[in-house]
Amino acid sequence: MKRTPILAVAFILVLLPACRKKPVARQPAAPKVENAVVLLRDDNGHVGRVNFRNAGGSTELTKENTMTAIIAADVAPGAPVPLSAEEIARRFGSALEGLPAPQLEFILNFELGTEKLTAESEARLTELIQAVRDRRSTDVSIIGHTDTTGSVESNFALGLRRAESVAEILRGRGLAREFITVESHGEGDLLIRTADDVKEPRNRRVEVTVR
Repeated sequence: MKRTPILAVAFILVLLPACRKKPVARQPAAPKVENAVVLLRDDNGHVGRVNFRNAGGSTELTKENTMTAIIAADVAPGAPVPLSAEEIARRFGSALEGLPAPQLEFILNFELGTEKLTAESEARLTELIQAVRDRRSTDVSIIGHTDTTGSVESNFALGLRRAESVAEILRGRGLAREFITVESHGEGDLLIRTADDVKEPRNRRVEVTVR
């Protein structure tokens, strides 16, 4: 029986690829999402809006818990897609857990023309001090304000004394000086808009923000 030489078999195997039909073009893979952005409510309960624009087009997020996908610089951002709270937690849970806790804000009111806290605000000091301790805060902002009685200059000085009096209380409870920012707006940032020389208790205040 005649055998086919081994060399011939090898030659046939080498030629086979050349005899095949041209390969069918594969469908391109689905584009990979490079960035996904979700619009959430902020610490103050506001949603706001954000616009994304590139060479391919633009889209705008205006509703809470909506998402757009940004694939590439020359591909328009995707149309807004609503997400459930569960889906947001699944997709972005690890990122959300890394966010700092929302800031806490306290308003302490003062007696007319003095750095003496009202009785109600004295009672709130315990809550403020506890918040600073619980947060182990290293960023406390204290801003003093006044009503419109007195001159602009004297009110600025009074607002600063009020802010400093609250800062001194926090320092006395162990908060380091370098963690506190003290400033005064005087009568320049009224909570309740009034005419000049009006006694308004709600404007006589110190605003404390604990981050």
